[in-house]
Amino acid sequence: MEFLKKTARRRSLLSNIAYYALNLGMVAVLFWMSQEIHYPLAAIVLVLLSKWRTLSVRPKFWLTNIQGSLVDVVVGLGVVALMYAPQATLVLRIALAVFYAIWLVAIKPLSKRWQMTLQAGLAVFIGTAALFAVSHEWSAAVVVLCALVIGYGTARHFLSTFREEQITVLSLAWGLVFAEIGWLAHYWTFGYALLGVNALQLPQATIIFVLLSFVAERIYTSWHKHKTIVIAEVAGPAILASALILTILLFFNSVTL
Repeated sequence: MEFLKKTARRRSLLSNIAYYALNLGMVAVLFWMSQEIHYPLAAIVLVLLSKWRTLSVRPKFWLTNIQGSLVDVVVGLGVVALMYAPQATLVLRIALAVFYAIWLVAIKPLSKRWQMTLQAGLAVFIGTAALFAVSHEWSAAVVVLCALVIGYGTARHFLSTFREEQITVLSLAWGLVFAEIGWLAHYWTFGYALLGVNALQLPQATIIFVLLSFVAERIYTSWHKHKTIVIAEVAGPAILASALILTILLFFNSVTL
């Protein structure tokens, strides 16, 4: 029995080492490709192939697994898109590679409610920032579809921690909210240079998406906890988000992406 326990521990250790090595190796390859291969399709394919386990089950489970992996895919493709964005610098690519490595080995495996909420929030931030950084010449339909997928996937990821019975309906509703804002932002997009560096421009739409998602999370959490929306719990976040959105829309529309 002791021998079996030691063997199991050894296999677990080897599995963990292999997991970290493969993920960090993939990040290193993505970074190298962004520097040497100026064609993002290969990097996109690599990210998608890394999710092969999603389809390593019977076909009837494919849809469920794909929906459960949307947040991870959004982050992965978002990182690739930002790495290949025209304004990306070496420093920005290194920062993105470090973030993606941390995501894969430390953030993605987490499963507590607040941790999965954080994962969804990061997917909203990275996904929308990437979308509006590279979609200048895309058709409005493609931008709207991408925004819908980001909204649907992140909402589903968050709601899955509550065992919500109407998870598909609510996720689709939130996806439609993202799609509508995405359509508006496609024609009216502004960006703000971070730390005075133009390469680190943050899309205005991303700030709006994150703030609205934060308010929606507070509203749903309050409803789930009390079976009603407690104004005292949501008023602060709602007022803050509204004030920030109005401020950036009215006074900070001077830098276009």
